[in-house]
Amino acid sequence: MKVPWHAIWGYGAHIKSTPGLLYVQKRSQQTSYSIDAINHLLLVGGHTIQTATINRLLEKGASISFFDAHGTPLGTLTPFGSNRNEETWYLQTSTPSHRYVIEFVRSSLQSRLLWLEELDNTLDSGLFYRGEHDFLVQAGNEIEYLVRIEEIKRLHTLSTDMYYEILSRILPSELGYRRRTKRPHFDPVNAMLSFGYALLFGNACVAIIGAHLNPDNGLLNQGAGGFVYDIIEPLKRTMVDSTVFELAKESITADDYELSQTRCVLSDDLISRLLERLYITIDQRIIDANVYAYLKSLEKGGNFSVVF
Repeated sequence: MKVPWHAIWGYGAHIKSTPGLLYVQKRSQQTSYSIDAINHLLLVGGHTIQTATINRLLEKGASISFFDAHGTPLGTLTPFGSNRNEETWYLQTSTPSHRYVIEFVRSSLQSRLLWLEELDNTLDSGLFYRGEHDFLVQAGNEIEYLVRIEEIKRLHTLSTDMYYEILSRILPSELGYRRRTKRPHFDPVNAMLSFGYALLFGNACVAIIGAHLNPDNGLLNQGAGGFVYDIIEPLKRTMVDSTVFELAKESITADDYELSQTRCVLSDDLISRLLERLYITIDQRIIDANVYAYLKSLEKGGNFSVVF
């Protein structure tokens, strides 16, 4: 799916333009894009852009947003008199949220249950305790019939907590992982999960700003970055969890982390190995597609489904 925003990640890109094309030079490689196809240019990290290019984009009605290297938004340049953010933010607050909350929860549960079933098939003794699989299947079947948002959130919390506890059975006990915990973490698995989710959060935040959506207007999650957490919830399993648990099961030793009285600190080597895998599994195209599908559903009232 082609989206009307374009992100430039990392450091050191030189950005210039002609009346019809945007040129991005990184080291010896130069890529060109049609300026008319870019409604929002997203600069993540540290780059150099010509003021003439800024003027040209603004004249054509495009916005330009700036982010730090982690995807945290810093600011946006918009054409004089533009109210695009106001329009989309109004749609977010005025459109009933029920069907979107159901889809975020349904897709999250489906993604997690599929993986648990795959793991269960690889173990001679099985993965599930009695009743756990039936509960998760029944939860997935009941979601669409729940009316109250509070009921949907409660079911999501129960199934998510169970998912993380079940995963503890595939790991060596000496890692100290039992379930998902809040910061500060005292085991390397939770520390790696939080690290991966932070990366995923940054990628999703960039796409959400690119779509002129309000990242704080959460449906399933409330508070700062609420909608970013909504978007990444169904993607955690495929883009982060599989990588973290496979790494923890295969190759983590006591030299890869240090436990103190205040938290678990991951070694630089472990972080490098984790990053190498996450750069492959965190798929910006899927994130962009889900954000754009939500935007189009708001604007046109069509169906919304999450790809994971």
